[in-house]
Amino acid sequence: MIDKILTYLKLKKIPQLLGLKSTVQVTFLAQGEYNQNFLLSDGQNPQQFVLRFNYGSQLPIDNQIRYEYQALQWLERSQVTPKVYYLDDGQDYFDQGLLIEAFLPGRPLDYHQDLGIAAGIFGRIHRLTIDGQAQQQFLKETQDILVARIQECTTLLTPVFASQVIAQPVKQLLANALDNCRQHEDQQRFFTDLDLWAVNNTEVNSHNFIIGRQGWLIDWEKPVISHPVQDISQFLASTTTLWRSDVRLTSAQKQGFLDQYLATTGFDRADFLAALAIYHPYLMLRALSWSAMAYDSYLSDTKALKNEAIFQKVKSYLNPNFLAPALQEQVFAHD
Repeated sequence: MIDKILTYLKLKKIPQLLGLKSTVQVTFLAQGEYNQNFLLSDGQNPQQFVLRFNYGSQLPIDNQIRYEYQALQWLERSQVTPKVYYLDDGQDYFDQGLLIEAFLPGRPLDYHQDLGIAAGIFGRIHRLTIDGQAQQQFLKETQDILVARIQECTTLLTPVFASQVIAQPVKQLLANALDNCRQHEDQQRFFTDLDLWAVNNTEVNSHNFIIGRQGWLIDWEKPVISHPVQDISQFLASTTTLWRSDVRLTSAQKQGFLDQYLATTGFDRADFLAALAIYHPYLMLRALSWSAMAYDSYLSDTKALKNEAIFQKVKSYLNPNFLAPALQEQVFAHD
């Protein structure tokens, strides 16, 4: 794969485009569920780049990599997202679409010391004005944030309910939670009346933050225009904090984060906390429905990319001792 990338870079004259020497080096960087990332450098230029291949989409769109590229272009004004330099969605050399973005040096977010930085990053992004360009290029959940989660979970759970590898008690817990969310979807009017919309990342685990000389939020595969509670609910959820760590945030930590976030955004506190309480069960159902779908796809051998750490994590989430209380999780449960 690296040899093929090197040939591609030379063919497309990408080192010249990026200001790198022709002796560019390619090293494997990281792999997610739907992407592979390689580091581009020449050993001299301090600026390095990420070559990112797309292997699938979680959105109902035809061109995933272009969607992500255009999102990064729009988000550049926030100054807390990667700058993007190159797009190739032709799939005439690689089977996958690809983009090239800036490599941001740093470490993943530490929940014990970086919550204030995360609040500031969210604040800068969620305060961006939704202009005509954003309205045109981003998917929108401005009329159906709750129904959107129900529809998404219904799709995710279709193979789960038919699965031969997922235990019936797990299926029943998920089915009951889905029914409960359906029964309360009329709460959508609360969000419609608030009319507060922002571009949401929708995948805000600790390893999608880079903490270096400043903080950044990366991995913009599936941003949507939605109520900003979507990102905040996911950021605070146990399924998120446990994804790449062993951390469960305390109520005091969550309160401190929200204090700073609301001070940064200026959003009405009472309205935002009410929205958070309404939305959180839908977020938890979505996270656990995705986990069940991923678990089934791994064991059914239908995954294009496989990550053992992710498999073990989703497996742990489907343990009924974790799943049952997680589906009942409230943001401010007693510690």
